[in-house]
Amino acid sequence: MNFYEKKDLALCGLACVLCSQEDCSGCKAKGCTEGTDCSVYKCAIAKGLDGCYQCDNYPCDESMLKGIRIRAFNQYARQFGKQSLLNRLRNNFENGITYHKPDGLIGDYDSLETEEEIMQLIQFGNNNPYKECPVFETDHFMIRLVSESDAKDLLLCYGDPKARALFNNDGCPSGEYDYINHMKEMIQGWLYHDFAKGYFIRFAIINKQTQKVVGTIEIYDRKYQQSERTTGILRIDIAPMFEKEIFLVELFTLACNIFFDIFHTETIIHKAIPEAKERISAVRKLGFQPKTVEGLDHYWALQR
Repeated sequence: MNFYEKKDLALCGLACVLCSQEDCSGCKAKGCTEGTDCSVYKCAIAKGLDGCYQCDNYPCDESMLKGIRIRAFNQYARQFGKQSLLNRLRNNFENGITYHKPDGLIGDYDSLETEEEIMQLIQFGNNNPYKECPVFETDHFMIRLVSESDAKDLLLCYGDPKARALFNNDGCPSGEYDYINHMKEMIQGWLYHDFAKGYFIRFAIINKQTQKVVGTIEIYDRKYQQSERTTGILRIDIAPMFEKEIFLVELFTLACNIFFDIFHTETIIHKAIPEAKERISAVRKLGFQPKTVEGLDHYWALQR
């Protein structure tokens, strides 16, 4: 079985690029055995669409579009773009994920029970961080999924007004917080709501010298939003003693690699207010550029 780039996706969303019939030229080249008698084909052609994922009426009642695999493929193309879907299918194919086996139509995408699970397999392949969150190491820090046991250490970061003044609170609930009493509740929310639902990952930053947690990194790929699906938001909250260019460059470099290598993000944005001199110096050093974000201020962006 090969990956046939020129075969593209079928109009219905099936992956002609991974078809086991080598002599078939693909749906869009009228190579399918059903040919132009296919009702989905007729509908998409009549509307001038590249595929069902572009249709204003998707999902519709067509029986062919009721399978969860084909729905997930269309939904992924609709939200990420068709080329992103093709890129992920190729990458997964090259890493041993089967679209269907030679003796039938059942493959790895068919073994899952929900569209969301299939979309995660498309996006992450066998490296889904929401199933097994990775651990990372830099010169000064260990980075792992935050834990409720980190609450006491994190008070040195979240309980410090000087640190909080530099945090990105855009999109977060407004108001003052009693961090001493609510730190554990915040962590529970990060874990049992946001991470469990696949919304974003909040990593703990551990100082290797003291083994104390000194801050967090939030990797937010805007997964459940309908726009800018390829833009990730990076938040780094850290204790003042580590708000230094040398440490921030280290952490930003790692976080950007996570976005690009695991989440396949095309653009990363980060907020750094003018008072955050060390932070601005760090993002500039890594190639971030000022970014206009509607309704928000002081953002910087890095392109893949």
